Amino acid sequence: MFFKFFTLGANTEKDIIKAGFSVKSYEEVNVYNGNKIGFTTRTPKEYLFKGDIWERINSSEIYERSCLLAKTPYLSFDELWNLLLKADQDDDCTGALVLMHKQHYLQLRQKYQSLVELKDNISKAEKRALKMLSNIM
Repeated sequence: MFFKFFTLGANTEKDIIKAGFSVKSYEEVNVYNGNKIGFTTRTPKEYLFKGDIWERINSSEIYERSCLLAKTPYLSFDELWNLLLKADQDDDCTGALVLMHKQHYLQLRQKYQSLVELKDNISKAEKRALKMLSNIM
């Protein structure tokens, strides 16, 4: 498991803790009221799960109302691509897609274009990836 999704809501942090994660560190975040800072709050920055450090990734560009935790250190583009093709857990598959979109967009775009060009000569896993990519590209 490299990624874990949670639904954003009033109980998100409780759901994260219930899943076995614990907060490792916090960061201060400014909350704005118009152009002025209304107040500053502390939010979890890193989590621990089975001895590994996990970080929160903003996944709202692709999946609204979601909170994505990613195991660190992050996988490379090639490792993420292989995970997207071979993952048996939805969280790992979609998490790989989100992280590639955020950190390796140009490589992901090139991969998408090559799949489109080879559309008839690609594997079932690549067709599934192409369908997922078509929704975000």
